[in-house]
Amino acid sequence: MASRRTVGRGSQIIFHGPRTASARSGGSIASNSTAHAVLARRLLFPHYPPSKPLPPLISLSNTHDPTEEGDKVHDTAALKALNDEIYDFLALAVRGFILPWWGKITPRDREFPQEVMRIVSHLIKELEARMLVADVPYLIANAIPTLVTQHYLDYRTAESKFFTSYATGLHPEQSDSLHYLFHSLQPHMAVSPEGEVDPNYVRQVIEHIMKACLPPEDWDAETERTIIREIVVKIVLEDAFPRLSQPWFLQKMALELLGSPAESAGPAAPISSTGWTLNALVILFLSAVQAVSGFAIAAIAGIQACLHVVAEVNNSPHYAKGTSMKVDLVTPVIDLVSEVLNARESATMTAILSLLQLVCGFFAPFLNRLIPYLFYSRMHPSMFTKAVSQGKK
Repeated sequence: MASRRTVGRGSQIIFHGPRTASARSGGSIASNSTAHAVLARRLLFPHYPPSKPLPPLISLSNTHDPTEEGDKVHDTAALKALNDEIYDFLALAVRGFILPWWGKITPRDREFPQEVMRIVSHLIKELEARMLVADVPYLIANAIPTLVTQHYLDYRTAESKFFTSYATGLHPEQSDSLHYLFHSLQPHMAVSPEGEVDPNYVRQVIEHIMKACLPPEDWDAETERTIIREIVVKIVLEDAFPRLSQPWFLQKMALELLGSPAESAGPAAPISSTGWTLNALVILFLSAVQAVSGFAIAAIAGIQACLHVVAEVNNSPHYAKGTSMKVDLVTPVIDLVSEVLNARESATMTAILSLLQLVCGFFAPFLNRLIPYLFYSRMHPSMFTKAVSQGKK
């Protein structure tokens, strides 16, 4: 592309090349690696060479122990994908909550976002280290089901008292609302009767987490600490809580974790109706033999798999890591299912759940070892990758 410019009495033709360089860069042409760099590398690690990998944030070293070489390669790729998703999420947070006002104060200073990233990275690594030594199976299989079950019980109690004298003490405009009655029976300082979470309560929770995880020199930096706290409050209150309270988001998360359904087989071949012939009897006999042998092979493989799982569960090092060996991890889950399905209103469901509790009580010692084993052996980085990816949308 050319343009003509008059200089004094003459004219000069100036040729313009491709507009790949910025006017502020002094006409230097950016390299292809910089042009195609990911958002996290450009915002958080601008001084890193393109060939240098970003420092990992998550390792999950104590949760999954692959034995085969293919599993190790797969886990390495999954961990890299998880770290990339977390870096992309943090870069989006920096671009959305820091750069709009920080760029107006100091347009050319990029050190502050990097310093924020350093503190956030330290927080993530410290939280991961604490999670790896914590008794997460107890939290998932005992503490959380117990709290959710109690919440269902309190709600049904408030529902049963809605048309009784217990609701007469409320304010006139609140007496016709069930959630006001529930809040009066089980008040919580962080949640209003309308279901709104108090931002100051979330700020205090984040402050306590940062105080426990940050080193003293970072905790004493009040400005950076306040900025990080407000960013987390913004993400939690305006992005996380509204989505987690929506059924469609929970269903979408469950479908993402389950993956796409397997392709169904084609339609079965039509059966000929020409009558019983010798060929048909031979085919029927061979099909029956094949079905019986297939069932026997599947039963033998299932028994071998069960014996292998039992041996691995008994030798698992994760069982004696926390309080899981001292508490029941099965009954709270059954009680939660019973309360969600409101099984007390149905005699059939009550009988089924009672029988299930009886069987689980008989196998309770083994099930209390099986649940931590399944958690630590089946927890894979790809599960967290999908969750972080959905959280960015």
